[in-house]
Amino acid sequence: MQIEMVAVTELNVPEWHATYILRPDLLVLADSLASEGFVSPLVVQRGTNDVIDGTQRLRLVMGNRHLAEMFPEVPVVYKDVSNLQAMALHVQLNRGRGSVVAKSLSAIIRKLKKSRAFSVDDFARKFAMKGDELELMLDGTILKHRNVKNHSYSRAWVPVEAPPGTVEARGAMKTESPPNADR
Repeated sequence: MQIEMVAVTELNVPEWHATYILRPDLLVLADSLASEGFVSPLVVQRGTNDVIDGTQRLRLVMGNRHLAEMFPEVPVVYKDVSNLQAMALHVQLNRGRGSVVAKSLSAIIRKLKKSRAFSVDDFARKFAMKGDELELMLDGTILKHRNVKNHSYSRAWVPVEAPPGTVEARGAMKTESPPNADR
């Protein structure tokens, strides 16, 4: 593996990325970058400079003056892959972290399936997707299928930014104060 130092301004966050980090976790990541630096390189598609893995780290550096001063260049491992292979690798690298956004993931899975470059067995092997999950991703109606409006969700499904009464209005369990003020 050859690691190259690349100017942050040369890298792109692709429109198809399917990851998102909640603010408290993003703050932890920013602190980690400031104190430890990059412990692993970004994975980048050669030719497009689209970041396959590490978009949140790149966004932090791009959006934080202190981090931008610390890291005008970042470590990168280039991959010679097509756009479809880049999307598939993005899913593989992020799937186990539990950070993919279902709607964005569904869009990627539909593109991969439409390309005919991936079989049902590939989805099962590469992405640990069973048949029913793959069907939901391909259908594109993930939330409609789950009948979201009529389902009682645990507190884990209620964003911390939700207005007071959001959970109680649905008849679900009562809200409780989070253990620390930033959550």
